[in-house]
Amino acid sequence: MKKLLLVALAALAAAPAAQAGCWATVKLSSMPNGGRVWNVGITPLQHGRTALPQAKPRVEIRLGSAAWRVFSARPTVRSGVFRANVVFPSAGTWQLRVWDGFGPHCARYHRYSAVTVK
Repeated sequence: MKKLLLVALAALAAAPAAQAGCWATVKLSSMPNGGRVWNVGITPLQHGRTALPQAKPRVEIRLGSAAWRVFSARPTVRSGVFRANVVFPSAGTWQLRVWDGFGPHCARYHRYSAVTVK
């Protein structure tokens, strides 16, 4: 019995820690309005509430199946709020996603509806 208990404890100790609280939402200050330039504020929020000042968010766009164009966001004077200056190089219907930059193991993409640029 002791041997079984030791094996069970060893297995639990070797298991990776649960990613409790490892999710975030992304608040955007605006959506593209059809123009070629989009200056957007990005606020990654842990559990949809707590700002993440250490995040490294970015906006990514692509036209059709072309490669994703990446626009890194820079911190603003407001803690946890970042700014990206996105330039759509041509007219068309662009796919849009935001990488929340929430730590090395928790970050994920947030996908949005395609936008039409004129």
